[in-house]
Order: sequence, then C-alpha cells, then structure tokens
Amino acid sequence: MPNHELYLPMLIPLWMIFIGIVLVVIGFVDKKSTFTYLGWSMFILVGLISLFYNLFQINPVSYQENSQMRETATILVKAGYLNLAGAALSLCSLLYFRYKNRRYLLMAVLTILFFAIQFFQYYSLIQKPK
Repeated sequence: MPNHELYLPMLIPLWMIFIGIVLVVIGFVDKKSTFTYLGWSMFILVGLISLFYNLFQINPVSYQENSQMRETATILVKAGYLNLAGAALSLCSLLYFRYKNRRYLLMAVLTILFFAIQFFQYYSLIQKPK
C-alpha cells in the first residue's frame, strides 16, 4: 500500500482506465454506440485528470527525504503525461468512430492496448511495497 498522499493519483486513473476499457469493449461487442462514446470520453477524462495531478498535486522535489516516495512520484508524473498522450489517441479514436472512418478498428485496438499497458503500470505501482 503506497503512502496516502500518492494513493488517489494512482487509484483514480487505474479505475477509470478499467471502466473505460470495459465500456469500449461492451460498446463494440453489443453495437451500442452510447457505451463506446462513454468509454472514449472516460479515457479523455483520465488524461485531463492526470494533467491536473501533474500540474497541481504531484511534485517529486518535495519528497527529498524519502527516496521511495520520490521515485513513485516521478513514475506517476511520467504516467500522467503518457495518459495525456493516450487522451489524444482516444480523441482520435472517438472522431474516427463518430465519422465512421475505415481505420477506426486499428486505432481503437492501438488505443485500448496503450491504456491496458497504462493500467498495469498503475497496478504495479499500487502493489509496490513501502
């Protein structure tokens, strides 16, 4: 269990990524566009929340006395900027879906894979011992 200061910046994106992946997959399998829109919007929201945490909450310099916390905060900052890049990918996927582009399936698979990697990165941070 990580320190309480970094717990929410790890837990919120983890669950939002999980819910986003589930919504996109359910929307694709059941051919329900509402779920697909909600899933892509969830990924965009993850990117915006991660940007907020990076700009206003997480500062690796403030953890000078604890190297484990500083390392975790540094990884969270990098993951946050990766989530912002993933939000751009999901925005492209959302636009491809909206305008029924023929490359939507490729873009959707790449975006889902990207966020699945991010999910496991956050999960490994939460499982890391103190």
